[in-house]
Amino acid sequence: MEHTVTVRDLWFKTNRKTGQRARSSRYGVGKRWQVNYTDLEGKRTSEVFDTREEAELFDASVKVKKSDGTLISADKKDVRLEDIWQAWCDALGDVSDSYRGDCESIWRVHIHPTWGRRRIAEIQDHQVTAWVAGLTTTKGVKPGAAPRELGSSQRRKIANMMKSLLQRAVILKIIPANPLEHTQAPRQKKAERRYLTIEEVDALLAAAQTDAVKLMVEVLLKTGLRPGEAKGLKVRDLDRARRRLTIRRDVDDLGRVDETKTRQHRDVPISQLTLLLLERAADGRDSDAWLLPDERGHVWTTARWRPIWENLLVDAGVDRTLKTYELRHTAVSMAIAAGADVYVVQRMVGHTSAATTLNYYGHLWDQGLDQAAEAIERHLEAERARVDAEQARRAEREKAAGVRHLRVVE
Repeated sequence: MEHTVTVRDLWFKTNRKTGQRARSSRYGVGKRWQVNYTDLEGKRTSEVFDTREEAELFDASVKVKKSDGTLISADKKDVRLEDIWQAWCDALGDVSDSYRGDCESIWRVHIHPTWGRRRIAEIQDHQVTAWVAGLTTTKGVKPGAAPRELGSSQRRKIANMMKSLLQRAVILKIIPANPLEHTQAPRQKKAERRYLTIEEVDALLAAAQTDAVKLMVEVLLKTGLRPGEAKGLKVRDLDRARRRLTIRRDVDDLGRVDETKTRQHRDVPISQLTLLLLERAADGRDSDAWLLPDERGHVWTTARWRPIWENLLVDAGVDRTLKTYELRHTAVSMAIAAGADVYVVQRMVGHTSAATTLNYYGHLWDQGLDQAAEAIERHLEAERARVDAEQARRAEREKAAGVRHLRVVE
């Protein structure tokens, strides 16, 4: 199909027979110059301009966009980002409630206020890049204080979600190409992982004000569970005979039950001491009751746990910026120090692959390289000593046998 473009003067008309120009009925009314064109879907449309120069510039741009396939249909150019939000949500498919909730939060707090009412066709890559770089948050900031810069992990999530939204617009044929297709999301900074000392571990356990809090900290420190997984444990998840906890669910910040992060179940080993503590907590309770509830017997919520945790850190003399999640890192460090290999740790913490475990905690095994080298030396020295001793004993036996032979000959 030929995509024609014409520039027309609305204030004058030309007599086809004489070729003479005369004023039209629209002379002096409204904009003078009109550009008529057929879009890529075959629809005839037009735009009007005050000057001929503006009309000809638009005419030229339409021709270029037609040639490279970036022309947007007239009925799509006014579609706003908020218009495709529900379509994007529907396309997520079978994702966890927690992930869907995160997406809705990002949309509501960050994307919609800036981009929701923007025409999708007008969104450009440099605008989004600058916006992502300047994102801030008031979360964790004292009232009246300036917002802090949003962390690289969260900015990366937001950038990728924005890119995904625009890709949905491409699929819906609202725009011909994703303006963020070749734009890289902010690189996530490698998080510094903190590991508690034995003294800090003991201080945390000693500072717990209630049995419920102490047991939660005990389980997190010794199993490496994610906090949501620990909150989601039920009495029936405790296998007393095998000394295992079965991880079947996760609980979000609001106490809502969800799938585990990997959508898989796993068994986590527990020590004899931890088993005794959990048995004491589970005795006489319904199998469907929460194994690690708050003091009222309800599932923990972040709003309920956070102030207790913050006070616990103060009472224990531990860094007040420590997050509950970081107890997971300490559990891993203790398991590795005790000799656990990468595959054991992978199963313990619920990573999808050993590569993920090495990516997060490989440096902890690196710390044992010097010990391994020294152990090899000690092994070699011990083997040399053993061989030398064996040879000496053999020589003594041979010598003794020779002496007995001489006596017989005499």
